[in-house]
Parts: sequence; C-alpha cells; structure tokens
Amino acid sequence: MESARAFSPGHVTGFFSIHPHDDPLHHGSTGAGFSLAEGTLTSLRPSTEDSILMNGTPLAGAPVSRAVLRLFRQIVPNSGPWSVLHQCSLPIGCGFGTSGAGALSLVLALNEAAGSPLDHLEAASLAHRAELEIGTGLGTVLGETFGGFEVRTKAGAPGTGTVVNLPYPEGLKAVFLLFGPLATPRLLGNPEVRHAISREGESLRQQLLDKPEVTEFLRLSFAFGRQAGLVSSRLAVLQDQLAEQGWIAPMLMFGDGLFTLVDSPNFDRVLDVFQRLAPDARVFGSALDRQGGRTLVCH
Repeated sequence: MESARAFSPGHVTGFFSIHPHDDPLHHGSTGAGFSLAEGTLTSLRPSTEDSILMNGTPLAGAPVSRAVLRLFRQIVPNSGPWSVLHQCSLPIGCGFGTSGAGALSLVLALNEAAGSPLDHLEAASLAHRAELEIGTGLGTVLGETFGGFEVRTKAGAPGTGTVVNLPYPEGLKAVFLLFGPLATPRLLGNPEVRHAISREGESLRQQLLDKPEVTEFLRLSFAFGRQAGLVSSRLAVLQDQLAEQGWIAPMLMFGDGLFTLVDSPNFDRVLDVFQRLAPDARVFGSALDRQGGRTLVCH
C-alpha cells in the first residue's frame, strides 16, 4: 500500500548564468527553460529500511535521493524508513532535469506522507539543497516547481528564487535528438566552463523578458551554446543542417543532443527531419507541463 506519491516534470534549460552564494537557499542560477509532461513519478511505501529503486532497479548509491531523505529528516525526524520507487520516463543524465525531478517528487511525497508539516515551497527548497550538495543542478528544481515556460529572474531555491512564467501556445511540443549523456558535475565544476556560461547567459535573460516569444527563446538558447563554446562539432553540423531547413535547434544543457519547440501540426514532420539527419540518435518528443511538481492521489 502506497503512503504517498508525487510527480515532477522534467525540465530543459536553454540558457543560464551561475550565481554562487554561501547560503544554499540563495545559490543557484538564473536563465530560461521549460518543463516537460514527461518526468518522474515517485511512490513511498513503508519499509524496514530505506531502499531506492529507479524504474524497478535498485540504486545502490542514489546520492540525491539519500540527500533528500537526510535533509527532510533533519526537520521531520520520524519519517520512514521508506521504500522509494522512482519511475522516470526521460533519459537520465542527458539534460532533462531528471535528478531534480527525482529529488522534487521525493520530497513532495515525503511531506505528504508526514501530513504536510512543510508548505509546498519549503519542501521544494530541500530538493534544491540536495541538488546543490551532490552537484547535479543549480536551477532545475526552481523551474520544475513552477512548471511551464519560465524565466528564472532571481537565483535560489523555491521560495527564495523567483520565476516569471511566459505565455506559450496550446499544443506546443518539444522535439529531441539525443546521442547520450554529459557529466553535469564535471562540466559545472570546470571554472572555465562556469565563467563562459555566466558571461554569455547573463545578458540573454532580459532580452527574452523584453521579447517573450518561443522563437526568441530558441534563438537566444542557440546563441548561448555556441558563444559559450559548449557545442561539439558533431552537434554544430546538425544545427547548421537543421537551420537550412528552417529549424532552430539549441544544445541540451547538459546532454549530447539538441532540441527544438514546434506546434502540433509540425511535430511529426520535425521528428522525421531529426531522425533522417541523425539516424544513430534517439529522437523523441514531449508535450509541456504547466503545473509543476505536485502530489497525486494514491491508488
């Protein structure tokens, strides 16, 4: 019998800048991105000891989930032990915010199982802290908490950081072309990469707020990856080929792949274009999520 379950959307970041701070509630990133209808569903069941499964497979390490459990128990000492069941429908470690989605859905489920001693943003802030502690994300949890197509205007955890949700048309879908993962902790731990990201990302945020359109987001995100020196030669060739056909395809932050946003009538067409240009890549799509992280009724 489940005690609680919660869902967090995945998240794609187009561009960002890093804002370090001694206080983890203020440490994070600003930038822009969008939440996905695909994500992570987390269920809790009472157990004799903590165990964590991802898509049915036990996770021996699971550092982010274990950090969430520890941080939550510092506030609610008698929570658990739990069997934690993560079901993730997105590729892991490829720029889809899966570690943040696992952390956010877990802490929301823990809070629900404990009778909601924390409000929604207080609980979500613990997921942000866990991500920072392990080095798997900076602003993902903030975006996933609020959902939609967002500009993160102030860095930090939910409740401290702020977002502006931008309008987008019904039926907008994301299309992805993916070769595999990139190591986020290694990239974010490189001072040169961090400097390039912050240098390029800082000026773009206001440009998008001044012109809050999907095409402008794609254009700025494309420029960010190129100007920050993040795009590999293989991805750059594909970007140029797609541009010749009228599609702006920024790089995933951080994954070895590209994305774009299309309206429903063009969805199948763009999937086909992506697959023909990169037959050895995984090509798939997702609708967007407007709600953000939330608890669900147990069955």
